Amino acid sequence: MTERGRAQPTAWSPGQAASLENLFSNLDTPEEEFAQALSAAELEFGEDLCGELIYQLVHLRFEPGEAREHWDLLLAHRREMEEALSKRVDLRVALVSYFVEVAQKLENPTVIEMKLLEQTRALAYRDELTGLRNFRFFRDFLDRELIRGDRFGEPVSLIMTDVDDFKVYNDRFGHEVGNRALATIGEILGDTVRGLDLAARFGGEEFVLVIPSTPKLGAREVAERARKLIEDGFTGSDEGEGLTVSMGVATYPADAADDEELIRSADRALYLAKSQGKNQVQLYDRSQRSYRRFTLELAGWHSMPAGADHALQTVNVSTGGLKFRTDVELAIGSLVDVRLEVPNPRRTIDLVGRAVQCEQAESGWQVAIQLIDMNTRDRRLLGALLHEQQE
Repeated sequence: MTERGRAQPTAWSPGQAASLENLFSNLDTPEEEFAQALSAAELEFGEDLCGELIYQLVHLRFEPGEAREHWDLLLAHRREMEEALSKRVDLRVALVSYFVEVAQKLENPTVIEMKLLEQTRALAYRDELTGLRNFRFFRDFLDRELIRGDRFGEPVSLIMTDVDDFKVYNDRFGHEVGNRALATIGEILGDTVRGLDLAARFGGEEFVLVIPSTPKLGAREVAERARKLIEDGFTGSDEGEGLTVSMGVATYPADAADDEELIRSADRALYLAKSQGKNQVQLYDRSQRSYRRFTLELAGWHSMPAGADHALQTVNVSTGGLKFRTDVELAIGSLVDVRLEVPNPRRTIDLVGRAVQCEQAESGWQVAIQLIDMNTRDRRLLGALLHEQQE
C-alpha cells in the first residue's frame, strides 16, 4: 500500500469536481445505478478514479492498480453484507466495514460531515493574509499536475513572482500598508489565472503561479499581463506608490525533470529578472522551448493529408513535436501526417503535427512540427523511448 502521511488537497478540474459530486450523491443507490455514475466519472479521472474516491471517503491513498483491487473487493463485501442483512447497504457503511474488518487499514475511524471536512481542509490550505492557496497546497498541486502532464504529454509552466524592494516599501510605509499591498497583489494574481490554474503564496513576499497545459510562451504572456496589472495598480495609489514585481518562468519538461528542479529553474529565471533591473519577466535559460528535446534518429514517412509519402529521418524528438530531414519543402502551418519506425520493439508511431519551421539544409529540408494528435498507445511508446534517452 502506498499511503502518504499528509492529507492531499482538492485540486480537480470543474469536470472532475462535478463527477465526484455526482458520485457522492449516489452512494446510497443500488450497485447498478452507482456503476453508471462511476463509468461517467471515469471519463474525467481515468485510472485515478477509484484511488481518488477512496481517498475522499476514508483518507487512504493507494496507487491506481491497488485502489482498483480494493474497490472490487469492497463491492463484493457490500454484496455479502446485503445478502446477510436482506436489505440495501449504503456504500459508505460497506466502505468503513471493509477497511476496518477486511482490509484492516483503519483502526479508529471518525465520522464527520463531508461539508465540514471540506471547510476544515480548505482553511488548512489557505493563506490567511492574501486568501490564496498556501505553500503546502502548491506543492501537492504541482506534483499532481506534473503527473497529469506526463500522462497526456502536455507542458506545465511555473511562474515565480517576487515583490521588488519590499523591505524598503515596508520600512517606508509600515507593515500594515505592506500587508495590504501583499493582499492586493494576491488578488491581482488570482484574477489573472484561469480556473484550472493555481495562484499561491510561496512565502513572505513571494508568490507562484502554476499554469497547466500551457507552453512557455503562453506562460510568459500570463506573467507579463500580471506584472503590468500590478505595476499599474500601484501607480498613483493613495498610499504605497511604485510597487512592482519580478517574475521567472520555467516549463516542465523542457526545463526540469521533476517538481524540485522546476522550482529551482523558475527561481533562477526570477533571479535573472532581478539582476537585470527588476519589474520584468524572464524565461529560464532564455529558451522558448516547452519540451525537453532528445537526439533520436528514427526513419519514417510524412505526407500532407491524403498526399504522397516522403521519407524522413528525425533529428530530435520531444513529447510536443519533432524535427526531421526530408527532401521536400513544407509550408509553415500545414498539417503533416507522420509515421515513425521504432526498431525495438518493432512497431510504428503515427502522429499528426503542424509545421512550425522549414529551413533549407545541405541536402533537402529540415522541418520542425508541433504535435497536434496522437493515440494513447503511440504516446506511451514515444514516452518510453524518450525515457530511455534520459537514463
